[in-house]
Amino acid sequence: MKFTLLVITYGRDEYCIRSLASALENLPSPERVVLVDDRTHELGFAGAVQHGWNQILATDAEWIVHLEADFLFNGPVDLDAMAELAADEHVAQVALKRQAWNPLEKRAGGIVELDPDSFEEGTINGNPYTAHRKFFTTNPSLYRRDIAERGWPQVPKSEGMFSLGLFSDPAIVSTFWGGKFDPPAVTHIGDERQGTGY
Repeated sequence: MKFTLLVITYGRDEYCIRSLASALENLPSPERVVLVDDRTHELGFAGAVQHGWNQILATDAEWIVHLEADFLFNGPVDLDAMAELAADEHVAQVALKRQAWNPLEKRAGGIVELDPDSFEEGTINGNPYTAHRKFFTTNPSLYRRDIAERGWPQVPKSEGMFSLGLFSDPAIVSTFWGGKFDPPAVTHIGDERQGTGY
């Protein structure tokens, strides 16, 4: 499939190099790469996302793979299969689940384990996925052009605000690719948040 790889980094070059190498190894070749480097923190988190989306929307790109450049892929990614799910107008994104990261997730044993009743497993063409309405994530994921066309809120806690906007439509869900209790598909290697305005 043809897709644009959107890479957002805040200047931690050691992470970015590893993340890009992992992407090249485990993803199909992208049609184009859009790199947003906000090492000066002039854009901030919200501004960096919108800056990347502006560049993508100036092209004919239909599919976006979002990569914050402090993630590694734990194995090959079947984007074609993921796109079959992401093509559903009611699916905002198909994300790859990361390991438990914050203290609450670590105590529970994972993102899903923290609130398992909020996640529902389904299948598409024999492939499992896990749907929820808890958040839209900027962790590694696949989404359609029309998601970027919504625009990213230029406010503090923008990820949460974008999620609230999406889920104001009761038919919209986000998904993780894979079963509800499958092991993580990506590993977050950043040891602290960079940027501002999350």
